[in-house]
Amino acid sequence: MPARLRQIVLYAVMILFQIVIGNSVYLGPVVYICFIPLLVMYLPLDQKPYISMLIAFGLGLAIDIFSDGVLGLNAGAATLLALLYKPLFYPVFQKNNYSKTYIPTVRESDIWHHLLYLLILFAIYFLFYIAFDGVAKTSLLVSLTRYLICIAVNLAIAIAFDVTLFNKS
Repeated sequence: MPARLRQIVLYAVMILFQIVIGNSVYLGPVVYICFIPLLVMYLPLDQKPYISMLIAFGLGLAIDIFSDGVLGLNAGAATLLALLYKPLFYPVFQKNNYSKTYIPTVRESDIWHHLLYLLILFAIYFLFYIAFDGVAKTSLLVSLTRYLICIAVNLAIAIAFDVTLFNKS
């Protein structure tokens, strides 16, 4: 299967999986499972920023439309992430990966670079998401707790997906 077609199918499956999990698995008001940062991470690095932002906006909007939540919240957070994922790539990954047009696999770099990169992406994503999802309605301690739990849970899930699905040759 051609690489682009494989990526499109993988993105569609991940979005469907996100929608199914979001609509059928309730882990309480504190935990929100989201795959968008992982999907944004694997957008091509040589792509124009506005194309990455449009793709991320579309992914986020698809999740917003088919899931129960605030319309535009995932789309806004994903768009911000698409704007920042490429500039964040260079300080995190090794210099021998800078010429790549895609994120290097775990075998090409290592798990720690992927973990750090995903941690930064999830931190930015959930900062936007939680700030606009109702930080004014809850206390700062509750919002901070939700922020940290969301990052931890999503990071663990994303690393599992990253190593198994996205790093296949």
